[in-house]
Amino acid sequence: MSVPPPQSLGSGIHLIPAPLPYESPPWVNTYAVESNGGLLLIDCGTDWEPGREAIRQGFDYLGLEESAVHTLVVSHLHPDHVGMSARLVGEWGCRFVMHERAANLVDSYNDSPGYMSRLKRIASTHGIPDPITNPATHVERPYYMPLIEPPDHLVRDGDTIDLGDGRSLHVVHTPGHEPAHISLRDSRTGILFSGDHILPRISPVIMYDLDLGDVLGDYLASLQRLIAMEVGVTYPAHGTLIDQGDERARQILLHHDRRLLDMAELVRSEDTTAWQVMLKSFRPNLDPLQSRLAFLETISHLEHLKLTGRIRDETRDEKVIYRA
Repeated sequence: MSVPPPQSLGSGIHLIPAPLPYESPPWVNTYAVESNGGLLLIDCGTDWEPGREAIRQGFDYLGLEESAVHTLVVSHLHPDHVGMSARLVGEWGCRFVMHERAANLVDSYNDSPGYMSRLKRIASTHGIPDPITNPATHVERPYYMPLIEPPDHLVRDGDTIDLGDGRSLHVVHTPGHEPAHISLRDSRTGILFSGDHILPRISPVIMYDLDLGDVLGDYLASLQRLIAMEVGVTYPAHGTLIDQGDERARQILLHHDRRLLDMAELVRSEDTTAWQVMLKSFRPNLDPLQSRLAFLETISHLEHLKLTGRIRDETRDEKVIYRA
């Protein structure tokens, strides 16, 4: 799929899609927002030359100056959003803004051996037959994901990022897809920059990890919050723009309700591991990355079912078994 061209969206907001080094999603939407002091950029993509060139050419095409960027705001700690942060902050000398939880998570982002160790432990306890050699757990740090520095400016839910002339971006903490995920609402237009929290055609993966608690519960609560805010026009980090963000949030809630019902039925029919549930819940012939994401998403759903009292678990032979 070809990357769409940059475009000005009105109200001082400019969209610059940057290609990504994998098939899906094929690009990330970065947004340059005009302010009194210059420009603020939301998200930056992975650190590879095609992405950097797309941002450079996008600025030129739209008549914007990179030297005017005073702030980089990153929605969350995934490489297709934060990967180029160190390069751009170094080149532009801009401030680097993320949610306060990111400050304690950058070390984990930079620690690939630690992630691999946690993944193997999860795989072993949740039923993958051979967690060391199985392709679903084999991970090497990709070339486009260099180590990053922590953000130098932290925000929390309810904070505002001033754009001047009485306009600001309101910070909405929307954890679930990632613990430090934020969405930003434009005080002038009501537009929501949703990051990966609300996407137009797919639901973002909700990945289980050790010590993160009920990540799916966090995500569902974040969706409910945006519905209560009556979010309208929404600018996501991938895909096309969304006319009615709260309606899309309702659709995603329904998707997860159905998946929870289906997985609960599988558990009630027989005692099972998360790996066995994944094999029955997702399409066959997934590639290694898709298998890993589907496996972690399955655990997040089963743990939510357990924590809400709909199923239970026990440990047998050092494996977690889910039961009715």
